[in-house]
Amino acid sequence: MNLQPSSRSEKANWPDGKLHGDGIHDDTEAIQAMLDTGSPLVSLPAPRSHYLISRPLVIHSNQELKLDRWSEIRLAPKSNCLMLTNDNYTSGNARIAVIGGIWNGNNMEQAPNPQMVTLHGELNGDGIRRLPMPSDWPVDPVTSIRQPLEEVPWHPKRYFGEIMRFVNISCFAMTGVTLKNPVTYAVHSAKMTNFTFADIDFDFNEGNPSPNNMDGLHFDGGCHLGWITNVRGACYDDLLAFNAEDAVVESPFMGPISDIQVDGIYAKRCHSCARFLSNGSLISNISIKNVFGSFYRYAFGFTHFFPDRPQQGQFDAITLENLYIAKALPLPNDWNQCPDWALLWGEGNGKIGTLKVVGLKRVEDTTGTPSFAFDKNFIVEQLTVEDCVTENHLTEPLDFIFNAGNIGKLVMSNNLIRKCEGCGMVTEVHNVGSIAQIVQNSINHYPHASESSR
Repeated sequence: MNLQPSSRSEKANWPDGKLHGDGIHDDTEAIQAMLDTGSPLVSLPAPRSHYLISRPLVIHSNQELKLDRWSEIRLAPKSNCLMLTNDNYTSGNARIAVIGGIWNGNNMEQAPNPQMVTLHGELNGDGIRRLPMPSDWPVDPVTSIRQPLEEVPWHPKRYFGEIMRFVNISCFAMTGVTLKNPVTYAVHSAKMTNFTFADIDFDFNEGNPSPNNMDGLHFDGGCHLGWITNVRGACYDDLLAFNAEDAVVESPFMGPISDIQVDGIYAKRCHSCARFLSNGSLISNISIKNVFGSFYRYAFGFTHFFPDRPQQGQFDAITLENLYIAKALPLPNDWNQCPDWALLWGEGNGKIGTLKVVGLKRVEDTTGTPSFAFDKNFIVEQLTVEDCVTENHLTEPLDFIFNAGNIGKLVMSNNLIRKCEGCGMVTEVHNVGSIAQIVQNSINHYPHASESSR
């Protein structure tokens, strides 16, 4: 049974081809025909089962692609491609919207994560065993041969495992979308300005071959003036990634990232809330507030990541507010057995101008890593910590702030440490590096409520 337009207004968008929506027949051609009409609104009716596509859908400027909230569109087995992208990376696009739908990358039916593949299957330098290249590995668009991912220049048609990719767009909106089971990133964006991501769900169930590299919203260089709100679900890598300089092979653009506000993250047992990665380009004016969840690597990481790149990571004017967060246990099938980093971590060769953290509420019963930790040589010109509460339920002690780096000015105001009977102590500041100035208005120690009532 072929579907029919559900209303008179949709008939104008209906293609000469047929939509099936039965989960069996390929709907790529019919949906693309609808997009290629140039209609400002392409609205897909609710499918009988789900839509099936086998090639990337391409959306144009001045266009909105709309599905019902729970209508599913699924990538066919062995498609090994994106599900959705914009049509002009070079000249750019403007005014694109994606509304509704469950976008299912169907990751276990695609080629595995290319970062986890070698020619023969071997241990990499990080001790992680890569898989041998599968027999159906996509032909590389640059070399025209089957080969695993290497540090070669980025190419828009190289298989990388994202569900969606958007490059060089002004005025973009994604609302009411569920992103399900990518091989790597759910949404990959670069050179995007004036953008909104709202009411986004991540439904990640298993990794192919592991949970590595399964980011939620991944932003490369050139992303500015953004609003991200009400994002839910655990990712197996960074829920938000702001990567000014990424790996060459996977980055459409490298450069500064700025002026982005995030409000509302809900993520229990997630890899990390937000990674900031810079090898020289500035990441600045980022505000993230109202975060609820637990994280097994870090909640916020200011990272350099590439040890062979000499440029210092640059960050400034970062504000984190109302954080109801704690540590979580790593996934048992996570191949990437990273160290158990602090909730907020500054890595290696990096520098933050100003970092302000207000209202971090941590009740810890999993692991005693610090709330804040800065590596040797990491620089923070000014760190402000206000209205934070720490409650340690572990028998082992933990540090509120551990500093092996260089802090110019540390301002602490109205912070609270709750002592629990039989639990480890909390050290306010454990400094083995350098802190030029500490301004401490107050830090209070109170018993836990259950103790004071005895």
